[in-house]
Amino acid sequence: MLYAILAYMGGAEETLSSVAKWAPTVSYYTLIMTCGLAMFGLSAVWLFQRDMVYPAAFPAHSRERVPLPSQYGMPHFDDIRLETPDKVLIRGYLIKQATDEETKRASTLIYFHANAGNMGHRLPIAKRLYDALKCNIFMLSYRGYGLSDGQPSEAGIKADALTALEFIRSHPLTANTKLVAYGQSLGGAVALDIVAANEPEFAGIVLENTFLSVPKLVPHVLPILKYVTFLASEKWVSEMAIRKITAVPILFLSGLQDDLVPPPHMRKLYELALRNQDGEKMKVTWEEFPQGKHNDTCIQPNYFESIAKWWKGTVDPADPYVPTGRLVALEARESIEKSDGENVYRVESASAEKSHSDVDLAERLSPILDKKSD
Repeated sequence: MLYAILAYMGGAEETLSSVAKWAPTVSYYTLIMTCGLAMFGLSAVWLFQRDMVYPAAFPAHSRERVPLPSQYGMPHFDDIRLETPDKVLIRGYLIKQATDEETKRASTLIYFHANAGNMGHRLPIAKRLYDALKCNIFMLSYRGYGLSDGQPSEAGIKADALTALEFIRSHPLTANTKLVAYGQSLGGAVALDIVAANEPEFAGIVLENTFLSVPKLVPHVLPILKYVTFLASEKWVSEMAIRKITAVPILFLSGLQDDLVPPPHMRKLYELALRNQDGEKMKVTWEEFPQGKHNDTCIQPNYFESIAKWWKGTVDPADPYVPTGRLVALEARESIEKSDGENVYRVESASAEKSHSDVDLAERLSPILDKKSD
């Protein structure tokens, strides 16, 4: 058969000569095409990585109506607009107790949501926490999420978190309350970063299904991109941030069936925290949920009971907060006793210079839960 083909093409010698003649050209264009496709792929990864990291922060999803706390049985709240150092307006809810005195006595939980949805989608969870812990809750939608302006980025979201912290420490009802950071997935990375930079302000951290870093998460989410993780500009290196936390107690909540963040990521963060706090198990607590996936760990049995038990044994008996003077850029503002959810209060944040001196911003993927899950 081969002989017949070669004979048809003019003989073996002519065929080999033709192949030798055209091979360099074919190889050249093949190489050019391969390099072009590779450059196109790398450019796409670079240009659209924020769309992948922050999928819910774009117009098709982000301008929907955001539910109010009053719709979930939390009528005492303020609907807040905060202006960040780079002049981006972000939205937040300060959910308070029934009276000013109760609000001042209660601890405050600052809620950092995951990379999907916005603060309104987390109100069913906030309601469970509000009832179980008897705490104030400050929730915010990162820039580009919900009704907040701007486009998300790592540096930008870190600025949002710092602005929220400054607001809490400037508000007369929450300025002297014990503060706990609660973060889910991406929110856990935000919580670790803000606490690492402002540890004296916090009495605890609650982390749910958080990753070591975006570059280490990418190979599990999109294996095809595992060789180009060096292009990631959104890094969120939680494994470095947690090494800076030496005294704040941490509660780890890990869903062992997590289909997005591999459970070993959480286990590694736990081990780093344990090592960093000299093996003080009273300060580093591990709770696992055998059937918990990435988006439903919070509805697993004993989820809220685990948080309440930790809170009662760790946050409640903690020493009262002593003002540190670190976040004094905001002037005290008069208390607003109640809000009907229609009024909006604009609060200017600290200057960019002040914020960047506290946190070096340059260095530094959840559907609506059915109310029945309550």
